[in-house]
Amino acid sequence: MTKIEDADPYTLDIPPKNDSTHSIQVVHHIQLPEDNKLPRSYTYSEALELIGTGKFHTLLLFVSGFCLMSVINETLNMGFIISAAECDLALSFRDKGMLNGSAFLGVVVSSHWWGFISDTRGRRKVMVIATLFSLIFSIVSAFSIHVWMLIATRFCVGFFISGNAATVYAYLAEFHTEKSRGPAISWAASFMAVGMIFLPALAWCIIPLDSKVDLYIDALEMRFGLWRVYIMLTSFSSLIILGGIFLLPESSKFLLNKGQNEQVLQIMQKMYRWNRGSSSHPFPVKSIELDPIDKVYATEMERKSSMGLRYIWEQTVPLFKGPLLGNTLKASFLMFGLFMASSGMLMWITDLLNLYIHYRDQSITICKVVDIIHYNKTTTSSDDSELQCTTEIDSNIFVITTFMGVIFLLCYIINGVVINKIGKRNLLNLWNVISGISCVLVLWTSNFYLTQLVLVIYMCIGCCGSVLSAISVDLFPTNYRAMALCLILMTGRFGAMVGSNLVGFLLTYNCDAIFIFMGALMIVCALVGLSLPRE
Repeated sequence: MTKIEDADPYTLDIPPKNDSTHSIQVVHHIQLPEDNKLPRSYTYSEALELIGTGKFHTLLLFVSGFCLMSVINETLNMGFIISAAECDLALSFRDKGMLNGSAFLGVVVSSHWWGFISDTRGRRKVMVIATLFSLIFSIVSAFSIHVWMLIATRFCVGFFISGNAATVYAYLAEFHTEKSRGPAISWAASFMAVGMIFLPALAWCIIPLDSKVDLYIDALEMRFGLWRVYIMLTSFSSLIILGGIFLLPESSKFLLNKGQNEQVLQIMQKMYRWNRGSSSHPFPVKSIELDPIDKVYATEMERKSSMGLRYIWEQTVPLFKGPLLGNTLKASFLMFGLFMASSGMLMWITDLLNLYIHYRDQSITICKVVDIIHYNKTTTSSDDSELQCTTEIDSNIFVITTFMGVIFLLCYIINGVVINKIGKRNLLNLWNVISGISCVLVLWTSNFYLTQLVLVIYMCIGCCGSVLSAISVDLFPTNYRAMALCLILMTGRFGAMVGSNLVGFLLTYNCDAIFIFMGALMIVCALVGLSLPRE
């Protein structure tokens, strides 16, 4: 037999031609990978399990939390400056209503658009653009020389900041396993409650000093009131977001849906090393694929990207047809009423209490005070009103509203504790009834501190937005659920804008009608809520 040595890893014995067996014997076998196993392919969920949670997810949580906090800051901050800006911009009640609602209108107009861009172009890209341009327009708004300039720039702020609201939950969730996803989203959402404490606390530090500090910009021929500084400082969270987001990658799940597997592995290796705190640990995953359930989603996203805006129309129209129409109308009406009653009034609470606090030693209702203030303004000549205009604000107002933020935070916690015990529908209806009764009671409470308490109880209905969202998820099939929830939340924000303008209008003509209407709205919402399906 003739022996032929080939290059590694083979050595073959080849018999001579006269050998009838003509057999070929492999002397040295192929060397298999370690443990005699070929590299296995991991699903996305399995890879996340191997990565675990750690430093990467801590940074992700804070960036996501500040994104949500920035939405609160940029949509509600006008409520804390309208009293201070009244003289500088000659604001009427109607002007204040439009100013309070301008950012919400921007959010409503752009919500669908940002959701579509996020699903087709990337989460991180949307968050960078939204944060950067909302910061730019917010700074520009601080230099407004006319009320309409301020309204227009705040609309633009709302238009862009909506991108964070539409994207951040998906971005955060896609870096977490099913086990850690819920707690992570809950912790990130708590930053919104922090924002509701941060806004009045910052206002308490700055706004009362406005009458004591006189800054003037000659080039713009305007007084630079400290309320303008307050606007810029409330946008400070955007700088934190931009700094953090540049350290974070695009959503690895989004990229995997796009077929960019190599980039996904690089991102996951980075996550793995961050969480381990060392670069010496090699990432064990060499091949990755989507979970079976997500492969259907990837196909749907590919179709969504190819169809463009027609996809939005295709997903929205069925919500207003057949069996889904009733659920769409009920959920949208309830979210509209919830935002209208809570956010619509919340944006006015600082201005109203600032009027009321000067009469705190008298037995008088808040609407009677509004009528007195309005009468004094309308019966005074324009020249005299300019002389009497003052920006002095009682600093106790911001202490009060800070405590309101703490109470709202406690309500979120209470809802989380009792929701499974009494049910989502029952909890929502209970809050609607309590809110409606409290709202009407404002008409008869003539004590300053009791009125505050009743107003806070009334506005606590705003803490049920997440409860109604959880109910809404169960009302729609999976393939329409995301678009339905987007539409319902958009309707709610539209309600906030309508509520703010309605309060501004009625403060001029009939203050009592505000609380009668809002109270009745909450009772109607409770009745509609009874028609929702039980868990």
